[in-house]
Amino acid sequence: MDGNLKKRAAASGATGDGPEYLSVSDVTRLFNDILELNFPQLLFRGEISQITVAQSGHIYFSLKDEGAQVSCVMWAGTARTLRFRPAVGLVVRCHGRPNVYPASGRLQVVVSRMVEDGAGDLQRKFLELKARLERDGFFAPERKRPIPFLPKAVGIVTSKTGAVIHDMMVKIRERFPSMPVYLADTRVQGDGAAAEIAEALRKIDDSGLVDVIIVARGGGSLEDLWAFNEEELVKAVFACRTPVISGVGHEVDTTLCDFVADMRAPTPTAAAEMAVPKASDLLLRVAELERRLQDTDRWLQPRAQRVDELAGRLGARVSGVLTEARLHVKSAESGLARIRPDRVVESLSAKVQGLRDRLVQAGRSSAQLSTRGVDTLATRLSTSSRRRVETLTATVEHLGLRLESLSPQRVLERGYSIVSSSGRHLRSVGDVAVGAPLEVAVADGVISGKVQEISKESKWQRR
Repeated sequence: MDGNLKKRAAASGATGDGPEYLSVSDVTRLFNDILELNFPQLLFRGEISQITVAQSGHIYFSLKDEGAQVSCVMWAGTARTLRFRPAVGLVVRCHGRPNVYPASGRLQVVVSRMVEDGAGDLQRKFLELKARLERDGFFAPERKRPIPFLPKAVGIVTSKTGAVIHDMMVKIRERFPSMPVYLADTRVQGDGAAAEIAEALRKIDDSGLVDVIIVARGGGSLEDLWAFNEEELVKAVFACRTPVISGVGHEVDTTLCDFVADMRAPTPTAAAEMAVPKASDLLLRVAELERRLQDTDRWLQPRAQRVDELAGRLGARVSGVLTEARLHVKSAESGLARIRPDRVVESLSAKVQGLRDRLVQAGRSSAQLSTRGVDTLATRLSTSSRRRVETLTATVEHLGLRLESLSPQRVLERGYSIVSSSGRHLRSVGDVAVGAPLEVAVADGVISGKVQEISKESKWQRR
């Protein structure tokens, strides 16, 4: 210990002219001298409950056990020698020396060596429960629901005391001043907190008052946040019909509530931003849409012009198709008129009569036949020829009737039609496309339209 400091410390209890008081800096130096003299090196073991890595590389953390905790610091040079990554929940063994940090007067241990001793009980419990719930589908991405774009009201499950609810309300009022907010007050730390939070969740979910629920708490150690790792709370979040945002702890903190919620926010304030849109942004968007809607010259008139153009083209195409269809019908009628069944019958009758005359003539010129035989033969020939002529005549008349029934006009009169598109008769669904014009020739005119649907399965096949 510094000699002058010893003298001043001894003099602080002197009488006479009065005691000499030490400065605060002298007190902290005195403490450090005493600690270094009596505890040049400490060997201790504990579970990491909080940890922060500064930009400088220094590591600030706390070690705890069942009854107490101590603040520690590891300088950047020492931290670079670590062979593992310190994390909350790990149990470590440390070598260090006690020290009072003058700026805050806080007792801390400057750690010069740290080795991993294994995961703490809470961390082990956390990992085991997380694995089981994950197997049971509690964290499945496909079950997560989207957060409403503009909720009718927001529910917040947290403590009514503390900075969390204040900061969240400031953010909500800043973004959407008229947004209704319902608070379900509950403890967020300690024994029984998980059951209280779960009950608050069920009540606000069953109320039907809100479209989104935020579960919120500020940062803390693993045991401080443990209520949000309890299975009862996780199942309550899972059972909620209302989408849930988890805003528990700071960005580095992770709880099972984060995994089961529909969305995880890094902080409670960020959760408020996710739940509530910014009213000014919405108003700007509405104004922009209104301006674009009113600018009909920009979006409506070009479409109207296009409709007029298509209507003109369609009218011209329909007129052309109708004209072509009429020509086809007239051509078919002309072809049918050239087929005269009566002329065909007359021609066949003439041929039959000629054969009869030749047969009769041949019978008369035969000298070997008797007159009786000739008459009998003539009679037989005449009868046979007459029957043949009658048969042929009936056949010709039947063919005439069939020819007439097969004429295009008769086919149309029986309910059939001739379908064409752009001047081409259609024989297959492959000859036309959806939207193409159609012309349907029926017995007494032409029907125009366009293709709405194409199916390769005919109604006769479906029967």
